[in-house]
Amino acid sequence: MACDSFADAASSAAKDNGLPAMQIRTVTCAEFYRLRGSVEEIRPLVEGVYDTLVDALLSRLAEEETAASQPDEDDSEPAVIIVTGGSYPEAAEEFNRLYLENRWGDGLPLVPPTPERVRWMLSGTNRSPDEVIGRLEPKQGVITIEKIAVNAVMAGAKPEYLPVIIAVMEALGDERYDERHVLLSAGSFVLMIVVSGPIAREIGMESGVGFLGHGWRPNNTIGRAVRLATINIGHVWPAWNDMALTGRVSPHTFYTFAENSALSVWEPYHAGRGFSPDDSCVTVSTIGGSGPTSNFYGGMIMTWNAKTVLDNIVNDILRTDRRGLRMWGSKGVGPDFGSGGGASSHMIVLFPALVAELNSMGFHRESLQKEIFRRTSIPYEELAPEEVESITTALEKGIVPEDQIEVFKAALKPGGMVPVMTSPEDVHLFVAGGNPGCAFSFNYMKHPPYKPKGILTKRINEAALTKAGAG
Repeated sequence: MACDSFADAASSAAKDNGLPAMQIRTVTCAEFYRLRGSVEEIRPLVEGVYDTLVDALLSRLAEEETAASQPDEDDSEPAVIIVTGGSYPEAAEEFNRLYLENRWGDGLPLVPPTPERVRWMLSGTNRSPDEVIGRLEPKQGVITIEKIAVNAVMAGAKPEYLPVIIAVMEALGDERYDERHVLLSAGSFVLMIVVSGPIAREIGMESGVGFLGHGWRPNNTIGRAVRLATINIGHVWPAWNDMALTGRVSPHTFYTFAENSALSVWEPYHAGRGFSPDDSCVTVSTIGGSGPTSNFYGGMIMTWNAKTVLDNIVNDILRTDRRGLRMWGSKGVGPDFGSGGGASSHMIVLFPALVAELNSMGFHRESLQKEIFRRTSIPYEELAPEEVESITTALEKGIVPEDQIEVFKAALKPGGMVPVMTSPEDVHLFVAGGNPGCAFSFNYMKHPPYKPKGILTKRINEAALTKAGAG
């Protein structure tokens, strides 16, 4: 069963899973989503498709329906495509038309990936072009260094950027990372890609004023190369299998930027995730796609100080949904614990002057995480009955992380303080922007539906043209 708007996606998924002739029955998408609020409202819609569904279940299967097949292995030699025209501009226009019609482009002009340009791009890494680093949803395309290089050429990247792009693709191809949800979901989730460590400065990534904007070749083309790789390796396409209803914010480049290590008094973000501060790393995370969730102030208009900004962060995390419920009740109980419409986990970007003031107050990254966690804990006596029920259900179903179970059990009694988040590590703190700057946050997908991780950090290595990442 599928909604009619998702019929093509259902057929594509059936083929991917070895059932190309699987029968699919549809309901009217607009009616289903409008009427599904109650049994009484949706009954006429269900009755309208009931007979065809029963007939399909009871009819004898055709021979092709009983024959499962495996998806084609994506390991054949790539075809050489020759594009010609009466002049170079004509050939370039024909190239862009051909690539867009075949769903190999992103709607913007591409740089032709000629063999010479691909070899030039591969000069940025010491890794073999044939090296396989994983597979990419939804079509389980094989990710190789050479394929990444092809997409980097089309994006307009330079060879120096290639090791960063490879590290991002290693995260997306990691069996733990849920790239299916962020690339395909009807919700407009999107990627945040943050480079930290010395390679960011060496390749000229922007991390100051306007760091999320246009005009920065490293930021823009690194993000665009990743987008093109999802199109050409994962075979993602809007309204075919990428079902984002309104599309995705910043769809061509994602949110790609660097930490501002030059102005930060803290160690880089990756140092808190098991890497050496001298390493160069990239962090990839799934975030909500409507833009920054909250702005905590700064800038040139309103006066600010670190205490006020910290208060704003805490109050934002403590916000309630339209029913007045916090995280535990925002989308019901059970698997929604910690991932509902309330504030469950955050990617918070702080500007350098703010970090310097926080540092003078005695806060470094880890201690600030703990302070935010402490201040967003709720007295047991203030919990709504639905919130108590949701937390209790989450404990019973094993959804609360094992190392936090006793914390929540001890808090669920008079005098207890119940944390809104499951751990201080649910607060991720990055330093970016200039002075003046703005502090803001995204919610990130801590509990994605298909695989365990919604955030991964990878070390950038085997760089051939930069000192950083060369090891």
